[in-house]
Amino acid sequence: MKKVMAIFGAALLLAGVATSCNKKCECKTYAAGVVVGNPYEVELDKDSYKKCSDMNTVTMLGGVKTGIECTSKF
Repeated sequence: MKKVMAIFGAALLLAGVATSCNKKCECKTYAAGVVVGNPYEVELDKDSYKKCSDMNTVTMLGGVKTGIECTSKF
């Protein structure tokens, strides 16, 4: 039983540390369906956004992607 409690405690501690760290997002800019420039990193502002995809501004016009698309980077 002590082993189970130790493993559970360690998992809980690891989950707490992982969620307290600043999260980084990798963003790409699309124009006319093509990636423009290099992907760049942005630190997630937890006051404004809960996840990286909340920062997306991508729109599809005639099947062509335009805007900024952000994904989680660990």
